[in-house]
Formats: sequence, structure tokens, C-alpha cells
Amino acid sequence: MDKKIFLFCLFGAIFVSLFGALSHFFYEWSGQNKIVGIFFAANESTWEHLKLAFLPTLLYFAAGAFFAERQNYLLAAFAALAVPVLLIPLLFYAYTAIAGTSILAVDITIYFLSVVAAFALAWFLLRAPALPKAFEVLALLGIVILLVCFATFTLFPPQCFLFRDPITGGYGLPKISAHR
Repeated sequence: MDKKIFLFCLFGAIFVSLFGALSHFFYEWSGQNKIVGIFFAANESTWEHLKLAFLPTLLYFAAGAFFAERQNYLLAAFAALAVPVLLIPLLFYAYTAIAGTSILAVDITIYFLSVVAAFALAWFLLRAPALPKAFEVLALLGIVILLVCFATFTLFPPQCFLFRDPITGGYGLPKISAHR
């Protein structure tokens, strides 16, 4: 059982790392298709880069629900989704405040480390004794809220540093930004 959970989390970290890195280009490759932009990074803002970890993790846990042990499963999925959402901006803004600029190699390292941390926490939760069902309900609610936030904030981004594309100065989908 422990080996099965370890392999599930290891393959998850590898899948999310590779698919997420590749997904950085999906919006551009789609010809800036609005639907693709809702699910994949549509600009260079920190918020949009969180999608590199979010959707692949969501897809992996959705597919894994058919094969994996279900004890604490939704909680592990929510934790794996939430860790990069918290860790990537925290580490990115901390180091850029110190360095004064962003460094691509550090940005990429932060992405990979946050994915590994997410799946390490998922591994811990999947091995833990079953928690009360209320945690699973709250985790499902958290997953839905995150999903709604990603779609909503891509279409209607707050005018805040987290959502600002440092290259264009725009927010959200580039075609929407042009009208702001």
C-alpha cells in the first residue's frame, strides 16, 4: 500500500512537472483561443503561471480517483492543488524582493520544488489515518473554489500585481486586456 501511494505521488510529480512546463505554450499554440486561455497560462503574470501546476494536478487526481486508494483522497488532491498556489508566489516574490529581479532558472526551480512539495504533502495525507468525512467535503469545496477562481480571474482579473503581465502590463487574456 505504501509503495503504491509513493509511486502514485512520484508519477504525479513527474507528470505535473512535465505536462505543466509544456502547457506554458498551449495558449500561444492554440492561436490565443479563449477557452484554452481559461485553463492554461494566457500571459506572463504570476497568477497565470500558477495554472502550470493547477490543471495538470487536477487532471492527475481526477484520473487517479479510478485507481488510487480513496482514504483522504480529496484532501490530498486539495493539498496538492493549494501548495503551488501558495508556495510559488511566496517564494517568487521573496527572492525577487531580495535579488531585485527575476531569474528564469530560479523561477523554474521554484515551480518544480512547489510541485514536489505538493505531492510530498499528498503522499503524507494519503498515508495518514482516515480523517473525518467533513475534511473531504471541505476539500471538495476548496477544489471547486480554486477552479472557479482560476476561470474567473483569467476573464476578470483584479488590477493587482499578482495578475499583471510584466511584459505587456496587461491583465487576463490579452484580447480582453487590450480593451481595458
